[in-house]
Amino acid sequence: MSNQENYNAFFNPDVEVNEPKVGQAIEYNPTAAKGKNNVYQSIIRFIPWWQNPKHGSIQEKWVSYLVDPITNRGRYVDCPSSVGKPSPLQDIFWKLKKSESVQEQKLADTFSRRHSYASLIQVIRDENAPELEGKILVWRYGVKVWEKLNAELKPIVQGVEKHDPFDILNGKAFALVITKVSGYNNYDQSRFIDKKIPLCLPGEKEGKKILNPINQSTDKKMVFDWVKDNSPDLSKYSYQEWDQDIYDYVNHVITSVTGQGNISQKYDSIVNREKPVSSAPAAGSKSSEISVENINLDDEDFNPGSSDVPELDLPDLPEVEGIGGDLDDIIGNT
Repeated sequence: MSNQENYNAFFNPDVEVNEPKVGQAIEYNPTAAKGKNNVYQSIIRFIPWWQNPKHGSIQEKWVSYLVDPITNRGRYVDCPSSVGKPSPLQDIFWKLKKSESVQEQKLADTFSRRHSYASLIQVIRDENAPELEGKILVWRYGVKVWEKLNAELKPIVQGVEKHDPFDILNGKAFALVITKVSGYNNYDQSRFIDKKIPLCLPGEKEGKKILNPINQSTDKKMVFDWVKDNSPDLSKYSYQEWDQDIYDYVNHVITSVTGQGNISQKYDSIVNREKPVSSAPAAGSKSSEISVENINLDDEDFNPGSSDVPELDLPDLPEVEGIGGDLDDIIGNT
């Protein structure tokens, strides 16, 4: 793809949302507990993935959180069903779920999966972590936030225009509000603000940090190169093939939980293999670290209902050098 094609795709990402399938900070990890009075508020905007704006700006996969019953420690494991491959996790889940034993049916939850999404975002205003303002980070989110994105990209209400949050010039800001409901992070009050905000380039003025919004006349190559140089590698957050360590861990958990060493003939060569498949990355590689580390996936599938959550008035952005209290001031004349 030529540079011109890259620029055109980046400034007009036309991001596609797939329907759900059966040392230096690179991640944004806001939680209610990190906010004031268990309420986290910030202003962010979504950024397209420069390598693949249309198809790669939303990385999606299924993950399972497997707890070792012996050590009581857990780790996230990418489910092969994310890419349509046979999954020993899904196999044992349904085997237990369909069991006539109530006890085995309860054990099925050990192997349940959930959707995980990841996108690049720029932090515009965050009083909880001001050092992150202006940075492009990876944000892992769940189905609740994905639904809000999908509603903008694919509105179902007649007369509502499509909005691309990843549009570098015309994407709307996202007011992130995380509350704690029944012990879980809740994103119901997060929403897209009905004002557009362009990408902002960090700078300094009189020794103070400022954010400079781009506009139609800003040099596209300069913007593209800045985003390329300052974006974490989002591709590492896609589904990662299992290495030997993951095979061994999955087999260990299945055996420890069920007492069954061989789940079925169908998966015997997968669960109990002695060597990883040739396409699997070596143990300890960066790709394996991404898929199995204790990542911060909040339980967004827990839906206690909005009646328990008090209404919050989103505050104006505080007055700082370079950014006014209203988003119009950020947008400027663009």
